[in-house]
Amino acid sequence: MTIWPPPQIPPFPPVRTPWRTEPRPSAPAPMSTQVAAAPGPLADRLLDHRIIALTGNLDRDASGRTVAALALLDASGDQPVRLRLTDVAADLDTAFTVLDALDLMRAEIHVTCLGTVAGGALAVLVPARHRIASPHSLFHLCEPDAVCIGVGIEAEAARHRDRMRTLTARIADTCGRPESDVAADMRAHRILTADEARDYGLIDTVTGAHPA
Repeated sequence: MTIWPPPQIPPFPPVRTPWRTEPRPSAPAPMSTQVAAAPGPLADRLLDHRIIALTGNLDRDASGRTVAALALLDASGDQPVRLRLTDVAADLDTAFTVLDALDLMRAEIHVTCLGTVAGGALAVLVPARHRIASPHSLFHLCEPDAVCIGVGIEAEAARHRDRMRTLTARIADTCGRPESDVAADMRAHRILTADEARDYGLIDTVTGAHPA
């Protein structure tokens, strides 16, 4: 006997075996996350020209890629390495990771700043031989966020204060200013234009044409 139309048979549930992994739902991309020093053809071409481009929040993964790229370029020649900072911010720990790598470089570091450079990302300017900014760049002097590493609150607070003193001292030495003045500006969240940052000592030159 033939039944028409044929009955609708519900699909069988998928068989679960140890040889087939469960499909995972794709998580939505974070709205505010940006990638710094992202791998890819463009980054590879920039590395060929000894350029490292950083943008967005310099998190642990991005700082690790940056350190690896710096080591590769330093081992491959003595020509200057150019860092291009576009709207970069960093917490204190990742800032010191990159700063330590820059301090170990034999090649000169040349930095070009575009957009806003904020917080711990200012540490990248410290060891640079040449520091250039676009006319509309901004420099946000502020205390970087602290990252808890599982220790007690008091120990973490003391560690943060020690690192802040070190960062402030390095910036003050670079700018030729009293450490107390730089510390006060960071507590006050002072924002400098490109011209003000040049006068402050954070950068050497403002490049590009100013609007009439």
